[in-house]
Amino acid sequence: MWTFLLLGCREGCLLLLREAFLGRTKYAEFLRIGVPTATLGARLQDLVDAGLLTRHAYQEKGERARDEYLLTQAGRDAMPILAALIGWGETHLPPVTAYAMTTGDGRPVRLAFVDDTGTVVDADAVAIAKKPEGAATPG
Repeated sequence: MWTFLLLGCREGCLLLLREAFLGRTKYAEFLRIGVPTATLGARLQDLVDAGLLTRHAYQEKGERARDEYLLTQAGRDAMPILAALIGWGETHLPPVTAYAMTTGDGRPVRLAFVDDTGTVVDADAVAIAKKPEGAATPG
């Protein structure tokens, strides 16, 4: 899945994922953010195919049945990816972003590297290394 997000995600997928985290679920809500109609259905389907969203039928009174798109657990687990991008933007881009990572009561939070003892590790001390054969995945 992460390869989908980082390498195979077509234009707009991460934007739609962000909108899902903001509580958008309906096609019309996603459409309001400016994704062209011809593109929106395909990108939502990409996210469903990747297991990040699930399609769920709903029907409002007097309306035809429609689909809404809900985050799956895999989708919710992708939040650190978006948090990392938001954090990078806060550090390296002009302060124009309308989004920040906060707790439910509005306190700012940041992404951090934490070792297996719970100690925060400075990003400069972190390296990417190949896992040994047969090593268990943390978490």
